[in-house]
Amino acid sequence: MPDRRLEYLIALAKEAHFGRAAAACHVSQPSLSAAIQQLEADLGFQIVRRGTRFRGFTEEGEIVLDGARRLAIEWDHVRQKLRDRNKDFSGTLRIGVLGSTIPLLRTFTIPFGQRYPNANLSVMIQSPFDIHQGVEEASLDVAITYSDAKLRRLSRTHALYVEEYEILLRKGSRFSGRQSMSWEELKQLPLCVLSPDMTVFGTRESEILSEILSQTSHIVTNAVWMVMDHVRTGKWASVLPRPVKMMIARDDELETIQLPITGKPISVVVAIPRREPVSPLAKAFFQVATSDDVLGKLHRLLQTAGVEKAAPQPPSKRVVEIQPLLAKAARKSK
Repeated sequence: MPDRRLEYLIALAKEAHFGRAAAACHVSQPSLSAAIQQLEADLGFQIVRRGTRFRGFTEEGEIVLDGARRLAIEWDHVRQKLRDRNKDFSGTLRIGVLGSTIPLLRTFTIPFGQRYPNANLSVMIQSPFDIHQGVEEASLDVAITYSDAKLRRLSRTHALYVEEYEILLRKGSRFSGRQSMSWEELKQLPLCVLSPDMTVFGTRESEILSEILSQTSHIVTNAVWMVMDHVRTGKWASVLPRPVKMMIARDDELETIQLPITGKPISVVVAIPRREPVSPLAKAFFQVATSDDVLGKLHRLLQTAGVEKAAPQPPSKRVVEIQPLLAKAARKSK
């Protein structure tokens, strides 16, 4: 009910005991008693007969109790109508997303599907430019993309997280066990990476990675599973946005090393257009995605997304990276 004090009053009438009424309402007895006293002060009438134990209600209290019961019934009807309305929501919601956000989408789609079972979703991976254009041209109902001034002018936005990148490598290989590395140090590693122009990388990171690839041996692919398979050999490392890395969380063979944020931190946001009328499904998705429950779960996932950091292993057990310079050094040692 909108006013929990009325709920306390109904519980007290049912239990005829302050302690049991408080327990039924999941509050302490002093909290329940104080709330009822505040209600009496607001109404200007004594509601509960005073005594060491519950002795019933005053005449004014019986009037308030009767109104509280009728209000509770009406409120139940209102909630049922809202539940029925949710079930009637139907249609297809068009969502444009960054490729790096795909592992996170179930955090939104599961609760949305549970609340609106008749709604359909069309989720398409697009570039930030295409997403912004889709919002502007009304070809998208919802966007999950990088925040910028133009998007904020066109849309109602809510920040989800700050984009970060990490090095993925096999446990025991070179640089294993470090907490952080610079982008410059990537030039010392053979890399197997997703193409820099894919939507899993921001503009600045794409430029940096392209420059690095021009100075080190590498494999470029559009298949994330090829990246995982090659990194597991210990001969290549990779660079991935943090959400993509969730797909290999708790992998016993792999670990990650954090890369510094380049330039100004970029937020990934969920957005719906400011234009009217806004799709009811879009409003509903935005409400679900920005709820405390969903955002809390999202942040916990991001905090635990990484594969566990491996402790440095003795040299005899380390997996040696295959690089031309190391190969030459090995031949000389023989």
